[in-house]
Amino acid sequence: MAMARTVEKRRDDRVSVRLVTSHDRGDYPLTLLNLSNTGMLLNSPRKLRVGDMVQVDLPKIGATRAQIMWNDADEYGCQFVKQIPDSVVLAAEVASRQNRLRPVPRRRAPVEPLVERDDTRSLVFLMAFLAAVVAIFYAVQAVAT
Repeated sequence: MAMARTVEKRRDDRVSVRLVTSHDRGDYPLTLLNLSNTGMLLNSPRKLRVGDMVQVDLPKIGATRAQIMWNDADEYGCQFVKQIPDSVVLAAEVASRQNRLRPVPRRRAPVEPLVERDDTRSLVFLMAFLAAVVAIFYAVQAVAT
């Protein structure tokens, strides 16, 4: 995998959950995969970027903001703007257990390799075009004089 994840320094243990929530800027679902007092791992069907802010609905406290710190395909590691209480983590774990009767399908988006562009061909065409323009310019100048 071509993922550049920084060394993780987790302060809190993660609790596995399987909760469907929503993003504040879209009508698409987000699936929370794990949760702690300081952050969460979520799955999104749409591309998000590192540094983006997301707002998700959590049990007991509702709208909670977090910043995306890293991603791997369609999974995103997020850090909460404000730490959440233990009671919310516990409520999410309980809600997740209740939802296990209705499993959420997990789709993995294929990881697209990072391809570096080779602009050599474009530069060759640009240089040939400019050479042709200069040649035409001098040809017109020679005919005009």
